[in-house]
Amino acid sequence: MNTLPNKIILLIVLLQLGACSSGPAEKPQPVSITSAAQLLDRGVTQYNNNDYTRASSSFQKALLQYRSIDDQRGIANSCLNLSKTYLATNNNQLAAACLEKAKTIIKRASLHDLDEHLALLKSSLAIKLEAYENSLRILEPVLDSPNPMIRLAALKNRTYIAFILDHEDRTRWLEQYSSLQQKHAAGNTSHAARVLRFEAELSDDETTQQQLLSSSLHISRLLADRPAIAATLLQMAQSDIARQNFKQAEDRLLRALLIRHQLGDVKSTLILLEQLQTVYTETGDSKARLTKKWIDRIYAKELDDWDILFADFDTYPSP
Repeated sequence: MNTLPNKIILLIVLLQLGACSSGPAEKPQPVSITSAAQLLDRGVTQYNNNDYTRASSSFQKALLQYRSIDDQRGIANSCLNLSKTYLATNNNQLAAACLEKAKTIIKRASLHDLDEHLALLKSSLAIKLEAYENSLRILEPVLDSPNPMIRLAALKNRTYIAFILDHEDRTRWLEQYSSLQQKHAAGNTSHAARVLRFEAELSDDETTQQQLLSSSLHISRLLADRPAIAATLLQMAQSDIARQNFKQAEDRLLRALLIRHQLGDVKSTLILLEQLQTVYTETGDSKARLTKKWIDRIYAKELDDWDILFADFDTYPSP
């Protein structure tokens, strides 16, 4: 060492000191944490693919994992996601139970960054229950959210209420919703499709209505957004019925029925069956009796044969 220049000796000493002071490598997160997060992420992907049965299962498993390590944020997020999944298929009672649990945890653990997500879901549930005034009250603070994605979702609900109640200010709310969507168009094409459906409802011109709904349907198909596709087909069919174009209305209603039935959405399936009943009654079609049978069974909550419901209406050949 005596033969080495002083600068090299100093460098060696500094490197040795650096190596000694770095400490052990950071330990990876425990499997109990990463597996819960993976389940939550998997559920989100399944939800976005409209696979609500699997999404619900993934969120339930994530919830159990988070509960086993007392992770309050993970528990709250799992409950919020479960609620959103149940809302997607109109399972409102379970959605309400999950929201109430999420509300309790968010308040107890001071998870205030989740308050706006909670408010949006509570507003959507109130809409499902036709408690529109309650929904408006819940929406009030989130309409001014600094998060544009939260504001978009809030404006969607606010515009829907204005339309469903036929308020004079529905055009104003639609303009606000459309304007914000255009400012944040990237990644928000589902909102663009919803805006087009609102605009179609606002129009009195039949040709314009069909053009707007066709554009909305095209966007929803590109997104593979099955609930939006079914909702658009229903809206188009209702326009067909008003014009007594019953053949086209039946075709669109049956296409929507397949989607809602596959999603397990009982309430929306009932609405479609009632529209089909109108078509079959107006045209004297013998399928009116079959449709009434399924309507009566849904009202009576006799759903043991749910899996075969659509087979009674399917017009495609089976092997």
